[in-house]
Amino acid sequence: MPEKSGRFSALHLRLCLVAAGLLCLALSYVSPWIRPSQDDVYSLWAMIGLGLASLPVLYDSLTSLRSDGFEATKYYMDQFVALAILACFATGQYATGTLVATILIVGQILEEHTTLGVEEAVHSLLRFSRVKARRLTSQDARGQPIEGATNESLVEASTLRTGDRVRVLPGETIPADGQISSGITTLDQASITGESLPVDAQPGSPVFAGTLNLTASIEMIVGKIGEETVIGRVTSIVEEAKTSRAPVMRLIDEYTRYYMPLVLIITGFVLFFTRDVQRAISVIIVAMPCAFVLASPSAMVAALAVASRLGVLVKSSRFFEVAQQIDTVVFDKTGTLTTGQLKVTSIAAAPGISADTLLETAASLEAHSTHPIARAIIAEARSQGLTWPDYKNVTEVPGRGVQAAGVVAGRRSWLSERGIQIPDTHADDSATSTLYVAQDGQFLGSIQLADSLRTETRETADSLRRLGIEDFVMLTGDRPEVAAKIAREAGLTRYRAECLPEEKLAEVAALKQAGHCVLVIGDGVNDAPALAAGNLGVAMGALGSDVAIKTADVALMGHDLRALPRFLALSDRTLKIINQNLVWGLFFIALFVTLSAFGLISPIVAAFLHEFSAFFVIFNSARLLRFDEQADPTHG
Repeated sequence: MPEKSGRFSALHLRLCLVAAGLLCLALSYVSPWIRPSQDDVYSLWAMIGLGLASLPVLYDSLTSLRSDGFEATKYYMDQFVALAILACFATGQYATGTLVATILIVGQILEEHTTLGVEEAVHSLLRFSRVKARRLTSQDARGQPIEGATNESLVEASTLRTGDRVRVLPGETIPADGQISSGITTLDQASITGESLPVDAQPGSPVFAGTLNLTASIEMIVGKIGEETVIGRVTSIVEEAKTSRAPVMRLIDEYTRYYMPLVLIITGFVLFFTRDVQRAISVIIVAMPCAFVLASPSAMVAALAVASRLGVLVKSSRFFEVAQQIDTVVFDKTGTLTTGQLKVTSIAAAPGISADTLLETAASLEAHSTHPIARAIIAEARSQGLTWPDYKNVTEVPGRGVQAAGVVAGRRSWLSERGIQIPDTHADDSATSTLYVAQDGQFLGSIQLADSLRTETRETADSLRRLGIEDFVMLTGDRPEVAAKIAREAGLTRYRAECLPEEKLAEVAALKQAGHCVLVIGDGVNDAPALAAGNLGVAMGALGSDVAIKTADVALMGHDLRALPRFLALSDRTLKIINQNLVWGLFFIALFVTLSAFGLISPIVAAFLHEFSAFFVIFNSARLLRFDEQADPTHG
């Protein structure tokens, strides 16, 4: 709020100085009617007017001398205005200087407001943290306990604390991250994930700030508040991304520093051959690199706003440029190409062992793992009403299995390495994944599980091909038979099965060594090394996952794989818009400089033309905001 107030005061100060300058200029024209034959007084009023109107520009120009990076480039154009105004001072063209300063200052204010309008799409995320909450307590307004009753008070979401009980009615926004304690409802999570389909929620289900309660009243326990919530972390990351520097932006900054000497040389030639100061001033004004300075930032901010609406969290604006160069996509299988929700299809216990005992033994280990196989085992055991011992010191070996207290559960090859004999009757099924269980060296049996391909997987691969990407690789720790089936159904070019995390890392490194620009997409946890190794790491289904949001370059907040080609299409469109801005900016400057050199436009007209080129770039970038309202750009 103080930053907004400070900007508001600075804006009013600029406008007041401009108004005072125009008033003094008007007095210089009115004075001859009131006091004839006092030319010095008329000239003094005009000089004061130019001095007042030019103060903001001269101040910004001096400030830019102490700036570096983008701030120096941002204020760089004020140095051009300062040169033009000083030239007007030196030649006594006070009226011209005042009008030019007024046009440029008002134009800059309008540019800032237009750019802020684009940024408002990004700031819209903040509104989800500014909601009311119905806090439930067992005390009345005076702090006295209420027996057998609950007091409900309407408070700001920012005042909630961890552990508070909150009631959320249908149509209200979830005020904080937490867990449902009572009630069954449907939630609209499109504000975070970008997915239009609502999700069902019941006691125990996690809920996230900024999502919408649709169908029924629920009560929840607050877990995280403010910046700790998913929407809070997303907002802070998007704010950081706005200030990041893409390579194209740094390139523009670098060349802009050589721009002023070139303009001064051109201005010197015009002044030398024409002896016309008006033409020289016009050249300086129209040559201001405003269009170049705004070409990339305005487009990047608009792209960040669109990505947020699509449920895509982009950590830095430079990743839009990296995405445009991608030629190879590496997919994880479980949870990315498939639903990741394995289900137990059959239980084959060894002689003398019951199916319930086998399932309970497996559940006792898998309860300490977050792997999709572990979740499926626990879900099946709970559905059958089984209970299991809670083992201590459970160890998980990535890509192999889990073990504790003489009990092991994992791959067939891993158990064989430990000297456990597995009968041939328990052979792997090509259509399923198999978990083998043993205790104290005795084989207990095997459990078969199956996963299913996401409905949008094939469509996603086709969309990526339309974007020009032809090389797809699936890396999975599953068996070759399962991997081949999934790759065939997904339409992928090749796959590698039975990959350990370090082998996935090596495969990605090999692809980069071969000259490919590699995008790696996975769940953001088990695939963290491979995600970090790729040119661009994309975490799938990052909603609620701190690890995914922190480690990935780009996070798909939902589970819709089609968001990936949409993000790549958005990146391609963003780079095209930036190139358009640069080309049109160069064209306008070259045209207007030529017209000024030939004396076809005055300094005042030059100021209007300069503002036209700046607004052209801003509005051209704003076209990106309609990206998600159009038909899917990946379709044809």
